[in-house]
Amino acid sequence: MSNQTNLFYQFPDKTEITSKIIATRPHFFGTAIAVEENIVRAAGGGEPRDVGKVNGSPIQQVEKQEGKTWIAFDSDPALYKPDTVVEIELDRDHRDQRRRLHTGVHLAIRSAYNHFDDIRVTEAEIAEDASSAIIKGDVSRAINKGDIAQIDMAMRSTVLKELPVTLNRAKSVDHAEDEHGHLFRVSDRHAFRGKVRLVCIDGFDVNPCSGLHHPDSNIGPYEMRANLSGSSSGKFEIRLNLSPCWMYWYGD
Repeated sequence: MSNQTNLFYQFPDKTEITSKIIATRPHFFGTAIAVEENIVRAAGGGEPRDVGKVNGSPIQQVEKQEGKTWIAFDSDPALYKPDTVVEIELDRDHRDQRRRLHTGVHLAIRSAYNHFDDIRVTEAEIAEDASSAIIKGDVSRAINKGDIAQIDMAMRSTVLKELPVTLNRAKSVDHAEDEHGHLFRVSDRHAFRGKVRLVCIDGFDVNPCSGLHHPDSNIGPYEMRANLSGSSSGKFEIRLNLSPCWMYWYGD
C-alpha cells in the first residue's frame, strides 16, 4: 500500500488535484477514501475542515484515522477501489477565508495579550462557513469598550504592516520559548509533547499551531464585534467578521 502525502501545508493555495486512491472503507455516507497525494485538511485546532467535491460529489466528512486523512462522500463503493484515480476540487474561497481568519485570530489574541496584563483564552473557533471567528477569554479586571477599541486599533495597525507569516519548528515548547522569548505564547488549553509547529508573525507573535494561515498579516478588511455582558467580572467575547471593505473602527 502506498503512503499518503499531505500537501496542504506545503501548498496551501492548491485546491485542485488528480490523485490515486490508496485505501477505501465503507462509510455512513457511502465511501471513505484515502488518496496518495492529499490536499484535503480535516478539522482541528479551532479550524473547520475543507469543503469541496470528489468527482463532483460533495465531501461530507473528513477524518484522521490510522495515520491517514479519509474523505467521505456519497458514492457507490463499487466504483472506488485502490488505484482508481479521482479528481478533488476544494472550495477556494472557503480555504482562503479560513486562512485569513486563522491568522486574524492570532493577531487578535496577541493584540489582547499586549493590552492586558493578564489574559486567559478559553475558546478560539472559526465558523463552519468560514465567515467569522470567535474568541472567548477572561482577564483579571473589568473590561470596557475602550479596551476592545484599543485591541482593534492595534490589530488593524498590524494588518496594514503586512508582516510575513512563516512556519517554523521547535524541538519542544521550552526550546521555542528560549528562542523566541516574549513573542512566544502558548495556550493552557493544549498539551504539547516533543516537536511543535510554530506560526510566526514577524516580530509580533509566535504560537504553536497546526492550522493553515495567510502568508502575511494583511488579512484584508474585517470588523470586530464584542459581547461584554460579563465584562464586570473580566470575561469577554470577541467576534471577527470578514467584510468586503473597511467600514468602521470598533466603538464608532
